[in-house]
Amino acid sequence: MHRIARAGTRFAATALLLVATLSALCAPALAASALSPQHHAASAPKRFDLPPTTGPYRVGTVIVHLVDRSRIDPFVGGPREIMVTIAYPIQPHAQGPRATWIDPALVGEIEALYDDYGFVPGSIDWAGARRPAIEGAALKSSPRGWPVVLFSPGLQFFRELYSASVDDLASHGYVVASMTHTYEAIFAAFPGGRVALGVELTETVESTQMWLDTRVADSRFVLDALSAMNQGRNPDAGHRRLPAGLRGGLDLSRVGFFGHSYGGTTAAETMFFDRRFDAGVDFDGRLSTTYGPPQDLPYGPTRAARFGLDKPFLLMGAAGHSHRPVPDQDPSWIDFWGNQRGWKRELQLPLGLLSVSATTPRSCRDWAMRRRRAFCNWPTAACRRPSRWPVRARTCGLSSICT
Repeated sequence: MHRIARAGTRFAATALLLVATLSALCAPALAASALSPQHHAASAPKRFDLPPTTGPYRVGTVIVHLVDRSRIDPFVGGPREIMVTIAYPIQPHAQGPRATWIDPALVGEIEALYDDYGFVPGSIDWAGARRPAIEGAALKSSPRGWPVVLFSPGLQFFRELYSASVDDLASHGYVVASMTHTYEAIFAAFPGGRVALGVELTETVESTQMWLDTRVADSRFVLDALSAMNQGRNPDAGHRRLPAGLRGGLDLSRVGFFGHSYGGTTAAETMFFDRRFDAGVDFDGRLSTTYGPPQDLPYGPTRAARFGLDKPFLLMGAAGHSHRPVPDQDPSWIDFWGNQRGWKRELQLPLGLLSVSATTPRSCRDWAMRRRRAFCNWPTAACRRPSRWPVRARTCGLSSICT
């Protein structure tokens, strides 16, 4: 049994990811002033915005509060509720305010998280940071409707950490729904300023399976909600207004799923259970609930690893995540590779550089230059019939689909 301390290793990983985001977005003076109490005393909080998107479409966004009354929340009891951010293409001349990156209710939690790393509270204007997405703008019309992609974060992470990637993918012509898995995540903000803090997680064979099962059910429920929106219904728990154009604006015959770390595990496992998903990507996630030594639990591969999938799936990994022999080998990737029945490909990120398996015809540039793009090198052969999921995507970009 292994306990994941809320203020321990997961906090450190989350903080490091946030620091990496800031270092990419902000001038060096931001970090210097934020870390210097003397400088901070004489200066206003530093502000920043998330980077612009790279695709041909401008992006709109809406946040939806979903409540699944058919499930009892396994962490705290009561109906299961989750928050979802949807990013989507909009008209080039759409008007409206840019969406804030962090809910103001989370600023205290973010500052408490950063305090362990020497950042002076109040030195960064977290609430003022904006995404490139326009709040509540109408979905741009498309003759076929836009393909849909779901995103799931890493274990205990929250969806806001990945906003730049999600918005950028939407700018290439996708409706992208990212979710926070409530009470497993360190925190989640709900309407009215309510913040749901994560519970203490202890790794056992039973608990880790419960976490994954909960994530799979969350993901399937999000897709149900998107289907309701496509039919003109409003699944928001507070019936807050949804953007115009969602009715009939989604092409639910083309649905993908990508995730980081345990979110990648979630993507594969959800595809195993739900035929509505057509393709998936795992960013460096184990395909097991427990992984054996040095963890004091037996190795527990997921169903996706044990039986494979019959649809396209991309693995993107570093360090021990490979189907080939590497130090600190993760056996779940070997299992999945051997059992996968659909199209498959593996991309590796040694020392931060993205390389492609020798079996692939192309290579990708430095991952640091392309981190905002989700899918790489899907071959035309991945499409089993016209108008199905990805195909001729550009190197390191999912910019086109089968036609």
